[in-house]
Amino acid sequence: MTNTTRELLAHVLERVSSRPEEWTVRDTQTITRLRAAAEWEEASEKVAAARWIGVPA
Repeated sequence: MTNTTRELLAHVLERVSSRPEEWTVRDTQTITRLRAAAEWEEASEKVAAARWIGVPA
């Protein structure tokens, strides 16, 4: 099963919010990277959808 970046981000956020005592600097770095990747993923999907229906991007 392939997860989207947004699903991975949601999973990490759920994990660290359910066990805040285990929060690490690495979690913060992972969340930062996943958030940026999720934003890029969403933007690229919008561009692809716009091109698919013939609307200039």
